[in-house]
Amino acid sequence: MEAFCSRFISRTFGIALSALHYWDRTNLIKPSVRAAAGRGTKRLYSFRDVVQLLVVSRMRGLGLSLQRIRRCLQYLRKHFPKIEAPLAELSLVTDGETIFLLTDDPEKLLDVMKQQFVLALPIAAWLHAARETITEATTPHLEQITVAGRVFEVEMEQDPEDGWWVGDTLNLPGACSQGATLDELRYMIADAIEGTLIVRGELAEDAEEAAKASAV
Repeated sequence: MEAFCSRFISRTFGIALSALHYWDRTNLIKPSVRAAAGRGTKRLYSFRDVVQLLVVSRMRGLGLSLQRIRRCLQYLRKHFPKIEAPLAELSLVTDGETIFLLTDDPEKLLDVMKQQFVLALPIAAWLHAARETITEATTPHLEQITVAGRVFEVEMEQDPEDGWWVGDTLNLPGACSQGATLDELRYMIADAIEGTLIVRGELAEDAEEAAKASAV
């Protein structure tokens, strides 16, 4: 089962870590894969959790208060107990003050907050965009790292479960590293490449050849 940590979600979708942790603590949106279990443990969210987090974030951007969103969720969870992720699976509309639920009858709206509707929430579109964003963020890509005048091909990718970037040097087996950010990974992988070259004795040979070339 795919899982996404708080740090990955925050960096990929721009939702503050403090908001994610607060929504968890107050039972608004809790991680369904793994809950926080003390200091140092990581919350792990499912893809449906991520979509729900995005819906809450978008609703906040439309001016809806957390209190209204919470009341809406309480209603949906009470009346649709078989639906595990209502904000990711139900069709909702809002006017910035009120949240409505679309039923199977396109002419009928189930009023959750007892006011009027003017704006639909494109949850299906957000779901599709979230999948594309995650795919883009986790797809490995190649970068060239130059160490001691030599160019090395490094495959880099982000692990969604811990949010760290990992890199593996394709043309120098054993030279691999990780970093909390992409820039940190670039620095760490260059250091790993240099260390591997030293162990293999190739860095000294490269230095000698460079010195001979400059002398000529």
